[in-house]
Amino acid sequence: METLHNPMLYDHYIELRQIQRLFSGDLPHFLLLHYAPGDLLTNPFSPSDYLQLVVDGELLLYDMPDENSTVVIRTDFHRVNILGDMELLDMSFTPLFVQAKTDVYTLAVYLEQHRQRLLADPLFLRCLCTSLAEKLNGAVMASNQMTLRQKVRLSLRHAEPGQRISGIGSIAESLNVSSRQLMRVLKEFCDLGVLSHEKKGSYLVLKKPEM
Repeated sequence: METLHNPMLYDHYIELRQIQRLFSGDLPHFLLLHYAPGDLLTNPFSPSDYLQLVVDGELLLYDMPDENSTVVIRTDFHRVNILGDMELLDMSFTPLFVQAKTDVYTLAVYLEQHRQRLLADPLFLRCLCTSLAEKLNGAVMASNQMTLRQKVRLSLRHAEPGQRISGIGSIAESLNVSSRQLMRVLKEFCDLGVLSHEKKGSYLVLKKPEM
């Protein structure tokens, strides 16, 4: 991990991810951090001192150091992923392993220094609730013996119409299935009018699937 002193890149991510919309007042003073592929952002043996907004890159999240079960977290969607949200609420929380799959960039603030301000900001708390809800959804998916079709349906329930889904190989890898299996299920949702197959490996969300 390295701290970058690059004002242009800092401003780029503030604008790209619309960070100002997450806070009621002035923005905290963020550090711009860079993680190389393979770097750990958090792990249970060395808890992070930061709350981090992941603004670029892909992460692997798992609960065992041998990576038997992983979930890929991407930042190519319209929401900003938060690391340290559970630690913000409960200092005794033991984090999972979060590892950089690609080059990852985050905007970070020290938890202890900003805890009271963050917890008093209604806009940030709304963002925090969204982040925690998504993590709870991920925990449910990981703990339940759901079929691939059920996992895809649940994921699409949280997608927005107009959102594009790509990187089928990486998604299949995170679900521990083959790309062919995943594409077969995605075709079923295309037949139902939930998705539209735009080009090879790319799908457009048309509507949320029925429960």
